[in-house]
Amino acid sequence: MRYAAAVTVILLSVSVGRADVYRSIDPQGHVQYTDTPTPGAVLISTSASHPPAPTPAAAKPSTVATTNQQISAQLAQEAAKQAVQKDVEQTRAEQCKKAQEQYQHVIEARRLYNIGKDGEREYLSDADSDQMRVSARIDMESVCGKTSP
Repeated sequence: MRYAAAVTVILLSVSVGRADVYRSIDPQGHVQYTDTPTPGAVLISTSASHPPAPTPAAAKPSTVATTNQQISAQLAQEAAKQAVQKDVEQTRAEQCKKAQEQYQHVIEARRLYNIGKDGEREYLSDADSDQMRVSARIDMESVCGKTSP
């Protein structure tokens, strides 16, 4: 009698110790293992004493592939967005630098001029030079953002 009780206790502990294991991938692409079925989870290990609980992913293996493809597509799209943002920031920085250089040039120049149709310099009046400096400042601020005076 004691032997039968001991065997029963051992069998119960072994069957309780074994559980179904589910594998899932979160939106960030991290793989997670759990004993609780979740939407999109795939049953990867089961105890032999009972049949596996049906899950949508276990019922249709193609769903897992589709989910992985969707996750890969989302990750690729996020990477592309970050690359575009980096490129835009770099372009703005280059435009700002050029605007600052142009502003510095018109501020430092003693006399400003335009090139005429015949290639000759046409020097600006003091009022026109001041207006060109103000325009360069406004252009710089529009590209770089407001700067301190």
